[in-house]
Amino acid sequence: MILGIDASKANKENKTGVEWYAYFLIEEYKKIFHQGEKVILYSQEPLRGELGKLPPGWQSKVLKWPSFRFCLWTQIRLSLEMLFHPPDVLFIPAHVFPLIHPKKTVMMVHDIAAYRTPESFSQFERLYSLWSAKYAVKNLWRVIVPTVFTKSEILEFLQKGKKLDPEKIGSFAEKMHVVYHGYAPEFHPYEQTEQTRSILKKYTISKPYIISIGRLEEKKNTASIIDAYGLFRERNPDMSLQLVLVGNPGYGYKKVEEALQRSNYREDIILAGWVPQDDLPCLLSFAEIFLFPSVYEGFGIPVLESFAAGTPVLASNIPALCEVGGEAATYIEFKDQEEIARTIEAILKIDTLKEEKRMRGLERVKNFSWKNCAERTFQILEEKTN
Repeated sequence: MILGIDASKANKENKTGVEWYAYFLIEEYKKIFHQGEKVILYSQEPLRGELGKLPPGWQSKVLKWPSFRFCLWTQIRLSLEMLFHPPDVLFIPAHVFPLIHPKKTVMMVHDIAAYRTPESFSQFERLYSLWSAKYAVKNLWRVIVPTVFTKSEILEFLQKGKKLDPEKIGSFAEKMHVVYHGYAPEFHPYEQTEQTRSILKKYTISKPYIISIGRLEEKKNTASIIDAYGLFRERNPDMSLQLVLVGNPGYGYKKVEEALQRSNYREDIILAGWVPQDDLPCLLSFAEIFLFPSVYEGFGIPVLESFAAGTPVLASNIPALCEVGGEAATYIEFKDQEEIARTIEAILKIDTLKEEKRMRGLERVKNFSWKNCAERTFQILEEKTN
């Protein structure tokens, strides 16, 4: 079997969520792939770092394309490669499929957030993401999704405004396979050392802090995080606490800027920007709480990373996060800033609650790993040739 993988997102230098998913999946597959198989990694640029260290039978194929037209690389350059040199199976882990693709094409649909929260996307992002998800389920050989919730969302979306017969719905459901994500082994509880103190100092962290990870945008509910933090500080003037926001500005950042401007505690809000993988586990491990009141998620890898780091998780009571977090996380209504502030206070002041959530998280995260994710994913890919 010749397996082709779109590694373009995994090869990005400053990776976030779905790009890390693609990266770790490829790295794990290097350890478990069967001898005699051939794997081709497609990218716009030469593979970076560990990604470029390939086992026997693996090949990197750089499909060059003008840098100012990178947005068309998938639909033109990768399509041309599929037209003239198609693999037996093509896997798209973190993007959309090329218009020209092999019959045996598999795509990971991470979420259909644009269906529920259209205001969180530009018109092009909204239309493109929903079109690609719909086409994938209807036309591609297999589709992988990260949660049962995402699968149910897609099925509902496909039936919106239409009367589909049960057999058709059943065929769509059968095509979609749920495979949970994992977390990197670097995420674990850390002890105070010169190195960890240096990392905290690098981000101007000088007192206890809570942390949130994700683009600073509407979908991640960043403005409400800032407002809820302000409410907490007003009610607890004796508690010195910083707020660390990890991530670059996203769609709807203007509301985040407005929240920062009206905050009376701006000097204690740290905009860390994108944080490298070498630093992030330390920042999570020493945080008092990981705050994740997202409006919508398809999975939520930072929840697993926080569990593994031994940090209590305060998350939205939305289906995907409840599915991933189980009883280990504490849940709140993402629209209710008062509740967010009260729950932060409860976790910080009730030591037994904080320790209970910390221990439950460490136990819960044992159910997830990139190894299991890779084994199940590539079992699905291999089934396609049997």
